[in-house]
Order: sequence, then structure tokens, then C-alpha cells
Amino acid sequence: MFPQADIGNISTNIPVSGISRDTRRFSKGNVFFIVEGKKFDVFSYLNEIKNETAAFVADRKHKSMVSSIIKDTPVIFVPDVKTELRRCTDLFYPLDMNKLNIVGVTGTNGKTTVTYLIRHLLNQFGVKNALIGTIKYFIADESINAYRTTPDYLFLRKFFFRAQKENVRYIIMEVSSHGIAQKRTEGIRFTQCIFTNLSRDHLDYHLDMGKYFSVKKRLFSDNHRAVSIINTDDEYGRALFSEITGAKYSCGFNDNAYYKVVDYELGRMGLKFTFSIRRHSLNVKSRLIGRHNIYNILSSLASIDRMGFSLDEAVSFIYSFSGLDGRTEKVAEDVFVDYAHTPDALDNVLCALRDCGYNNIILVFGCGGNRDRGKRKEMGRIASRLAVFSLITSDNPRNENVENICCDIESGFSKDNYKIVIDRKKAIAEAVKLKKNYNNCAVLIAGKGHEEYQIAGQKRIPFKDKTVIKSIIDSV
Repeated sequence: MFPQADIGNISTNIPVSGISRDTRRFSKGNVFFIVEGKKFDVFSYLNEIKNETAAFVADRKHKSMVSSIIKDTPVIFVPDVKTELRRCTDLFYPLDMNKLNIVGVTGTNGKTTVTYLIRHLLNQFGVKNALIGTIKYFIADESINAYRTTPDYLFLRKFFFRAQKENVRYIIMEVSSHGIAQKRTEGIRFTQCIFTNLSRDHLDYHLDMGKYFSVKKRLFSDNHRAVSIINTDDEYGRALFSEITGAKYSCGFNDNAYYKVVDYELGRMGLKFTFSIRRHSLNVKSRLIGRHNIYNILSSLASIDRMGFSLDEAVSFIYSFSGLDGRTEKVAEDVFVDYAHTPDALDNVLCALRDCGYNNIILVFGCGGNRDRGKRKEMGRIASRLAVFSLITSDNPRNENVENICCDIESGFSKDNYKIVIDRKKAIAEAVKLKKNYNNCAVLIAGKGHEEYQIAGQKRIPFKDKTVIKSIIDSV
């Protein structure tokens, strides 16, 4: 089973329950692959699981270190543990890709909303499905805590294997640029690939927009037999549409769009729009707010249409979708929470609230530490222009100085319509209080959305914007 492995005196009849590489997702009887992490010392955790592990697999270069920790449990030493992990994963969790319809949604913003909309529509059609994304993972009605937007290769294979055993027909997943770049989705045969948009984000990792775009494009070029659904109002979407081959369908307001928006109406209670397809017009009514959500709804309807379901029925199901945790979510009267943590997303949600008729918006936001520093000034510019007043505060500072992050944001303000309040709870409380000073005013707490923690240093401190807001309002 392990070519070129140093297996020593190991029984070939060891019962194995599964494969693991993460001590947090370990089950008794697993074969544990010891994979080094850049920021995680896996060796320090081996003692915790060695008595419940069927066998360990490690790089030969770590033989002396591993042998000093593991005495009684079999250890297999191989030339390249990552290569063996993928090979054994494919053997232990075999997939029949012909039985799975996998929809991959990529882009800077909108991925979560689009995947949940598609899941909602499939549920309405009575079709068993699974979902992988930022907020939660689902297999049919069972929810699983999400630990990253696009999980690692092993987790995905385990997830798909289980979904396949439970006769799930459709899997919808968010595909992040990190997931593509780090080959987490390698070997997955997507039947649909959806592109929402591309704007500045993750440039600490991708360095520039050209490289960021080329990574996103790989999802489509690696799956040339998939049906592609692309927002061609977006400049990168237009480039993608012209550069890829295969079945491709455009969405947007532009005259050349296959799924073309011809009219729309925005309000505080939701939105309405009409789109045309195959010389046929359909009217959509949704409880979501904002022009950006027209794109999200249109992409989801295009996806369902290309799957072969009734588009007329799908349109009728849209209104029953009530929205998502932390996505332009109204948590109190005129108080909203949104995950917007990029310049484009912040612009979208502020414009959405203005389009709903709010003349004044008080904004609370920050930027994450150890991430693309260049977007901070851009977000400051957007806040200065679109919010009547902003409170710059802590987001997930990680290992950066919070004051420095706030100063980077401050440099984008062209008006004196802001204040730095480092403590996020105090900033939210002040925003709620300030609202009374303005007519027709909304409060927007941006950046963290559904998240239930703040990352400061190596600590995850419990903190959920929605919960904090409700406690502040209840105490008034």
C-alpha cells in the first residue's frame, strides 16, 4: 500500500476506521498523517492521540523526532507524506463523480448568498443536497460547523464520500481563491462553475489583481466540461467569459447578457426585478435588499435553469428565502449587520441602504490584521463618502496593533466625519446612541457578520455583533 515506505515490523491486519491529519477532527482507529503546519506544531499533539491511533504516517526526515514520541503504535515513514495522504485518501474514500452534481461558486463577494439561494431552491424542488461554505456545512438537513470556506482535500473527500453514501444528488460549494491555489479542490469534477465578481481582497496572499484573477480562472479552465455562469457586468467576468471555452452563460444588466435584467425596484422591505431569457420575461420578488442581491438571485436562478428545473417555479420560490445570518441582516429597527470586509462589499451594502431610502448611515467597521493592508485606505474613502458618520474600530486584529490598523483606515477619510473607538462593543453602543441625532438613519455594523469571535493574538474571544447589539438595545 505504501510504495518506498519504511514500514518496519508492522502488521498488515490493523483495523482502520478512517484517515485523519487534524487532531481536532480525529476519530479512534484513524490512520493519522503527520503533516507539518506553518503555524501549528503537530508533533506536540501526538501524545494526545497515540493510544487511539491505528497507525501514523510521517515523513522520513522526521523519523528520529516521531520515534522518540511514538513507542508502541505503528509508524510508517514515507518520502513525501502529503503525496501519500492524497493517494490514501482517494483509496479510502472513493468517489463516483458521475453520480455527483457539484456546483462551485467563486468570486470576491456574494458566494455565500448564491450557494444558500441554490440550496433553498433545490430544497423547494424536493431535491436532496449538500452545501459547503463560510457559515455552515450541510448534508441534507444536518448542519456541521464550518472551519473554513473551502476545506482541505481530505475533509472534502470525506464529506463527498458521506454525501454519496446518503444519496445526495447535488453539492453546492463556495470555492475560495486560497482553496484553488492550495489545490484543495484538485480532482473534483465540477458540473457547474459560477463567477460572481472580482474586487480587491486577499492581496496579501495573491500580491496583485492579475494573479488573483488567474487563480479564480483556474476553476473554469480546469473544468472545461462544466457549465459556466458568469456575471459579465463585472470587468473580470467579461474577461473570463471571453477567455474560457465550453458551455457558458452570461448574467447581468448589459444588453448581451443571456440572463438579462430589464427592470428593477429597490425598497426597505425587499426588491423586485424583471429579467429576460429565451424571449421570455420573468418577474422576481425577494425579501433581500440591495442591487447587489439582484446579481446573487440571478446567478442562482441561472444555475437552477441550467440544471434543468423549471425556471418559472424557481422564480416563485425566491420570496420564501428570508436571508442569511450576518448578510445585510436587520437585527433591530434600522440596525443592520453585514459581513462586508472588502471595499466593494462595503460600497455595495452602504449603497443598498441608501437605495432603501436611508438618507443617513452610521457605520461601525474595522479591518482584519495580518491581511491586505492596501484595502484599509480604500474602505476609509468609501466610508467617508457614503456614511454620515463612521466609528473605526477593532475587527480581527490578529497579531497586528489595532491602533495602527485604525490609522491605516483613517488615512482614507477626506472629511472629519469619523471617530476611532478601539473597543468594538463601545463603538457599537455609541453608534446606536448617535442614531437619535439624525433623521431617517440606519446603523450598519460591518466586517464580521455571522462570526462569533474576535481573533486577537492567538486568542479567539467570544463576540457576535448581533448579540452585542441586542444586549445594548435591551439595556437602554
